[in-house]
Amino acid sequence: MAIVLDAFAAYLRDLLIQVTKDKVGLLLGVSDEISKLDEKLQFLKDYLGDAEKKRITDRHVEGWVRKLKGIMYEATDILEICQLKAMEQGASVDLGCCNPLLFCLRNPLFAHDIASRIKKLNQSLDNICKTGADFKFMKLETYQDQKTASPPISRTTSPVLELSGVVGDQIKEDTSELVKMLTENRETIQAGNNVLLVAIMGVGGIGKTTLARNIFNDKTIQEKFDMKIWLSVTQKFNEDDLLTTAIIATGGDHRGSYNRSTSEPALVNAIRGKKFLLVMDDMWSERAWNDFLRAPFSHGGPGSRVVVTTRDERIAKGVKAMYLHHVNKLTPDDAWSLLKQQVVDPIGKVVISETDKPKIEALRDIGMKIIGKCDGLPLAIKVVGGLLCRKDRDHGVWSDILGNSIWSVNGMPEDETLHCS
Repeated sequence: MAIVLDAFAAYLRDLLIQVTKDKVGLLLGVSDEISKLDEKLQFLKDYLGDAEKKRITDRHVEGWVRKLKGIMYEATDILEICQLKAMEQGASVDLGCCNPLLFCLRNPLFAHDIASRIKKLNQSLDNICKTGADFKFMKLETYQDQKTASPPISRTTSPVLELSGVVGDQIKEDTSELVKMLTENRETIQAGNNVLLVAIMGVGGIGKTTLARNIFNDKTIQEKFDMKIWLSVTQKFNEDDLLTTAIIATGGDHRGSYNRSTSEPALVNAIRGKKFLLVMDDMWSERAWNDFLRAPFSHGGPGSRVVVTTRDERIAKGVKAMYLHHVNKLTPDDAWSLLKQQVVDPIGKVVISETDKPKIEALRDIGMKIIGKCDGLPLAIKVVGGLLCRKDRDHGVWSDILGNSIWSVNGMPEDETLHCS
């Protein structure tokens, strides 16, 4: 299934607006870069409708769209990492000077890493704009250009900072099961290795990262481990950058760590004897673990654990995962709950009020058909929900979106760049 590209661009812009509101760019010293990122997305938005149509028959356009989506998912990852870091602080979720998002960005190492990634995103978008000019895309009316405004909706704010994609009993059960496995005292099967490795698997967009984050922030995990490390392993990772990021995440001294010969000892010193939980998210190659991280992380304390998320079972077996957990698609009821939340607020900071519940429930029949188009994938539902958030809560409007030709075309290739899954 192909995610509606202009809808995803709008969803990403919502995140950018929230980042601007929370003054993240100011704290990072990259306010101009964030503004540029927003401007480029706004520029590209005018041509996304034509790009979606042309990608069906033109493999070069298809490649261009895939690269653009990869950049957009990377941008989403960066913003969600900020949220994740905020959750780690355990601070108040109130806005203002105590906003945990602002609090976590005062860490200069973290701020430098995020700022560098934002600058690289802008460079990548510059290249995308240049190559896109060769295709001579036409400006077409996108969903966001339709002049329909959402009606005012009363909302009840929640004091808890929670991920908007966490819905249903299944993810709670999966989290509980995996947390129990990771925290119980069991001997590691592999001789000479203190680390038990668990793999979370599933197709792109199904919720592997959401499950991993749920585990990472679980109260029991907080209590049982001396240290938690979250590493996003890109498809084309650099070994030096990977090791440096790991050192920074463990609170080690990365100064003077310019290559593997100096980085590995620094990482070993940071984790030696400590019971850690390491999450390696979105792995595309077992080399990241087998060739670069396994040796230094073997110096952790007894009971240390590693969680890997991947789409490829061969990678899970390649890193010798002792347990493989397959993430299932959302049930219809859970998918509907997620879509409703996204329609009210894609950022997930507010909940549906009692006043608005019957209005949205009246759209359940057409909503379930839209969910069917999303094939039970949480990421697809979140993106489409972000689009519906801007529309009239009207059966006819939702039917128009359901019937749009972009949704389903014979021979439409499956997305292979869903980095937020």
